[in-house]
Amino acid sequence: MEKDYIIFTDASADVTLDISAANDVHFIEMPCESDGNIYNCTGTDSDEKIKQFYVDIRSGSLPKTTQITPFRYEEIFSPILEKGTDVIYLCLSSGLSSTFECSKLAAENLNAKYENAKLYTIDSIQATGGMGILVDRMIYNRGRGLSAAENAADIEQFKHRIYTSCYVEDLHHLKRGGRIGAAAAAIGSLLNLKPIIKIKADGTLESTDKCRGSKKAVLFLVEKYKQLADMDDPTPIYISDADNAEMANFMEEEVKKVNPKVVIHRARLSPIIGTHLGPESTLISFVTKA
Repeated sequence: MEKDYIIFTDASADVTLDISAANDVHFIEMPCESDGNIYNCTGTDSDEKIKQFYVDIRSGSLPKTTQITPFRYEEIFSPILEKGTDVIYLCLSSGLSSTFECSKLAAENLNAKYENAKLYTIDSIQATGGMGILVDRMIYNRGRGLSAAENAADIEQFKHRIYTSCYVEDLHHLKRGGRIGAAAAAIGSLLNLKPIIKIKADGTLESTDKCRGSKKAVLFLVEKYKQLADMDDPTPIYISDADNAEMANFMEEEVKKVNPKVVIHRARLSPIIGTHLGPESTLISFVTKA
């Protein structure tokens, strides 16, 4: 019988609360600082708390994420490894944060210290709903008896089949964050342009297209689902929104027109990612054809 192990992921993963609670999934808290206040994103925050986060952004708050140190990882994982229990930790993409490198340093120290347990760190090359899909897969693998090492190896392969893309609603938020210039924000807002952003194969972000209007942006993302998704794979897809239920509902309706048998998990977009994309952004993640 394989020994038990614990699944961890970042608070930046959009995993539904019922799934995480029912399957003993743990989260690494990730703090945001805004106007001198610290907002701890726990991964188990209530819908009301996350909605308030986006209300604050709309009112002018510009939060900044802070780095998790290797020491902090060691504080979290040491008591578990000391008991002889393995850990798999799915980390936010190394293309978006240096968090993974910090977790690797911690793993090297901890795995050298503890002989009877191991910490497996995985660069998800994903975020938000894409990480949610991978956590679902990790739960499934554990349930079918895969060891921690086998589970980690499977995720290292499977992660390359995840497609995550979103549209950005608020160009003025991107301007405040220094990601686009004032002129580009003004012209884009005047023309009602919505940038389309996807996570590339290396885990970095790429702006691929622009659509005029939110509904056209949603239909663009649904068309990508129609073109690229593996309709025969039973893995649920994720639709995440930064407090934009209207467009998320519209996306869900359109996806179900394409694939009536699809299972959809809905989540609020993690504040860790919402900090950079801004309120109203809406995202889709799914498994692509092999």
